[in-house]
Amino acid sequence: MIISVVLYVCIVLSLIWGRLKFFKMNSGTPRLSALLYDATVAAQIVTTLILMFASSGKILPLIAASIFLYALSLGLFWWAIFTAKTLDFAFSNEVGSIVTTGPFKIIRHPFYTSYMLAWLTSTLLFNSLILWITLLYLIAFYFLSARKEEAVILKSVYSNEYKNYVKNVGMFLPRIKNGSDKIQSTDSGE
Repeated sequence: MIISVVLYVCIVLSLIWGRLKFFKMNSGTPRLSALLYDATVAAQIVTTLILMFASSGKILPLIAASIFLYALSLGLFWWAIFTAKTLDFAFSNEVGSIVTTGPFKIIRHPFYTSYMLAWLTSTLLFNSLILWITLLYLIAFYFLSARKEEAVILKSVYSNEYKNYVKNVGMFLPRIKNGSDKIQSTDSGE
């Protein structure tokens, strides 16, 4: 359990660092949304830490899975940080540039995926009502934030480029291609 706790604390510290140092807050962010989000994340974090320190050995089979998923969440977060350099905070009304390399080549919103993975891991590990409620709120928040961010991009000069990106890259999970985009032309033999 110690490794899970250390990884989770690293995730929390990374999230706080990102919120304060990496993501740019702008005037377009609704204050109430930001406060409600922060309170929900705090409830998720505090509840998880309490349950981690109060848990008995009954969750031992899940610890290996939690270590893997927490490490995946943390790795995805930092991979996205090093790839993106800086990003606007959720609900931004401005488009800086579109990042399509690194984890952004696999999923359009790796930060949100990283957060959801951490919250989901805690929720599955402890199966707490508080964690389930906060998880559902946070998934909805990330989905709505992603949709709003994408709507802003689709109204920008990057619209066509982003439409092509959306066709090939999943929002929160990698898109599985079935090969239908590579239909062979009978005339040219390609």
